[in-house]
Amino acid sequence: MESQVRERAPGIVRLRAANPSPMTGSGTNTYLLRGAEGLVVIDPGPALPAHLAAILQACGAAPVAAILLSHAHLDHSGLCAPLQQATGAPVLAFGDAQSGRSAVMQRLAHEGLQGGGEGIDTGFVPDRRVADGEVVEAGGLAIEVLHTPGHMGGHLCFALRDMGFTGDHVMGW
Repeated sequence: MESQVRERAPGIVRLRAANPSPMTGSGTNTYLLRGAEGLVVIDPGPALPAHLAAILQACGAAPVAAILLSHAHLDHSGLCAPLQQATGAPVLAFGDAQSGRSAVMQRLAHEGLQGGGEGIDTGFVPDRRVADGEVVEAGGLAIEVLHTPGHMGGHLCFALRDMGFTGDHVMGW
């Protein structure tokens, strides 16, 4: 099974990873946002070599200016490091997998109750932390960061003009 590539709007491409499951529906969505000066990738996806190849093919010769991560579950963050290595783009996120946890969630995690079918990426660390309301300017785009805890304490959504990219805050299927 290969990644599915579909243009959603002018300059917006969705790639769906070939990782269907009860937790991911028909697969994890990766978005490429094309600006005048390059691309921004949102949620590189799971560590599948075929999905990385599909992302790089869809990028073509355009430089990748930034990699934005909605949250540190392996189905979203698994390709952050390989994509960064291939493109040189910085990875931006709210923080590591523990960032944004409430006191209750911190206690549950301390007690060993931090499950989650997608798998928490305990080794994930962004190059740069971003905050609620911040505007990331990359590739000629201005993308607003929205802190949307719930699915994970550090979950982010991203707004570009009249479009929202919701990670797993609103399931994409």
